[in-house]
Formats: sequence, C-alpha cells, structure tokens
Amino acid sequence: MANRRPGDASELDGLEALNSVSSVAEDFAALVAVFDRQLERVPSSDNEMRTHILNAKAAAERGMQLSRLLLKRVQSGSANRT
Repeated sequence: MANRRPGDASELDGLEALNSVSSVAEDFAALVAVFDRQLERVPSSDNEMRTHILNAKAAAERGMQLSRLLLKRVQSGSANRT
C-alpha cells in the first residue's frame, strides 16, 4: 500500500471528484471573464498590457477547456460505476 497524503486525488470519491473538477472549471470560466473585463478597460494603445492580459486569458481558457474535459471524464467514470 502506497503512502498517501491527505488530499490526494486517489482519496476522492466520485461525488467529491465531480464537485472539485466542476468547481475548478467554474473558476477558470470566471477568470476568463475577469480578463475580458480587464481588456475592455485597457487602452488599445497599451500594447504591452494588452499582450500580458491576452496571454493570461489564453492560459485561463486552456485551463477551462482541460478542466471541462476532465469533468466529462469524471462524469462518465461516475456513470460507469453505478
């Protein structure tokens, strides 16, 4: 038996995993919305700031997409166990 630390993903049951992944996906979606609002406030002439925000937004979008894919996998895994 491997040593496990509290909070290891292996200790999550189906519902906990589903709730955790869903929460992460929602957080990434909210972060994307924050960056969209920030872009509206930055003057178009401030190319450096816009570039930083766009890069951060792109990373958040990737996180959102990956967490949504993981959510689908967790959901299908939970459905297969019942």
